[in-house]
Amino acid sequence: MRNYNPKRPTIPACGLIEDDPEEFEEEGILSDAPSFPLEVFPEAIRNIVEAFEEYENFNVDFTAASFLTVFAAAMGNTWSVRFMTGWIDRPIIYMVLVGSPSCGKTPPLQQAVAPLLKIDSEYDRIYCKEMEAYRRWERMSAKQREKNSLPEEMAMPIRKCHVVVDSTIEALIGALRDNPRGVLTYKDEIDSLISNFNRYTGSDEGYFLSLFSGTPFKYSRKSNNEHIFLSKPYCSIIGTTQPGRLGEQFGGKRMLNGFSSRFLKVYPEINEMPAWNDTDMPNDILAQWETIIRKVVGFTLTTDQEGNVISHELPFSSEAKIRVNRWKIEVSNAEYSATDSDAVRALCGKLETYLIRFCLVIQIMRGVCDGASMEHVDLESAERAIILTEYFRSMEERISPELETGMLDPRYTELLGNLGDSFATREILREAQKLGISRASIFRFLKEGGRGFITKDAHGRYCKIDISK
Repeated sequence: MRNYNPKRPTIPACGLIEDDPEEFEEEGILSDAPSFPLEVFPEAIRNIVEAFEEYENFNVDFTAASFLTVFAAAMGNTWSVRFMTGWIDRPIIYMVLVGSPSCGKTPPLQQAVAPLLKIDSEYDRIYCKEMEAYRRWERMSAKQREKNSLPEEMAMPIRKCHVVVDSTIEALIGALRDNPRGVLTYKDEIDSLISNFNRYTGSDEGYFLSLFSGTPFKYSRKSNNEHIFLSKPYCSIIGTTQPGRLGEQFGGKRMLNGFSSRFLKVYPEINEMPAWNDTDMPNDILAQWETIIRKVVGFTLTTDQEGNVISHELPFSSEAKIRVNRWKIEVSNAEYSATDSDAVRALCGKLETYLIRFCLVIQIMRGVCDGASMEHVDLESAERAIILTEYFRSMEERISPELETGMLDPRYTELLGNLGDSFATREILREAQKLGISRASIFRFLKEGGRGFITKDAHGRYCKIDISK
């Protein structure tokens, strides 16, 4: 089941499209770009997203994806989900909003994050007062402390936060240590995060690969010779980028080492700047979103005597588990077997992880907004999570041409080597069959412009591009 928005045009965003699409439609390759399936959200959140679309002309996909990520970050380590004995997961989400300059990526993201930033500003005011008191204590002698009924020892205040904007891994690890609930790394331009990878220690990318899984790890801060152990690190990421930067940021080796597939990508079809609206949005819309986020943040994070986080763990109901297993067999396994691309297979694995995380997020959303149980994942949440997972699979299919342009794996290199400078569709299909490349893969390859190596000459005929010029 997929939800499509009739208001939105079907003009391709990547620029790689067939002049005569009917030959691909026959193969079932082409389809309209999906719109975010708002039906996965509770009505309260769905209404807020739609209000932003109506009054502010925010793109639904950008708004909904931002809300999803921020809600998950507000949950943090408070909840976890157990799918199998050895598979316990938390709602960690890496999200990037993709669009051309001035297409309206940033405003929805800013409004989604606003409640967490507001809460952080309240934390900061408390922290500043605590630090002022600590500095006064620090300047006092032992006699002065005794005279003022102050303790002999005082711990330095800890800065609480939900959102981290500093790009360095050292700052992030420090925030994770001080905030066991977890943090959201918020970057308007995701490049400001990725460009710092390997700049200092040569291992920043590896830390983010590990943080996605939430597995324990150690970190040494060279600045003060401090050794930090994080038993349950929680870090979600959200930011924006432009289509032309995707290859640099998520292509190449990052498609193969699992970095790219860790990021959910939202790339709606937008061919004009957002319009302005003369009608003001009702004042209570922003307040409703803030109320929801404050309610989530208000749930107490439990820790043991050593300070280790104890998440409230949700199991799957038997009906939900059966449904998810059926999706695994009928969809995920089928997608994996039908492709010869390591990048696509990596995506299949990460989408399975996200499906379980979506089940948890949606269940807690329904609990907060509609009073649904927050003791287990039920069938309704599983159904909605599957719809959401398939939306992101479709988005990845839209984005893959941007990532793969200028890249060919050895089989496609051999395939083009077996063809003349100009060739017909039937010729490439014949050669592909010899190499064991499926018809569907070839039609997708042609639709995507041969990843920058071929161009269409006429209906059913293509020619190679001389990349040496």
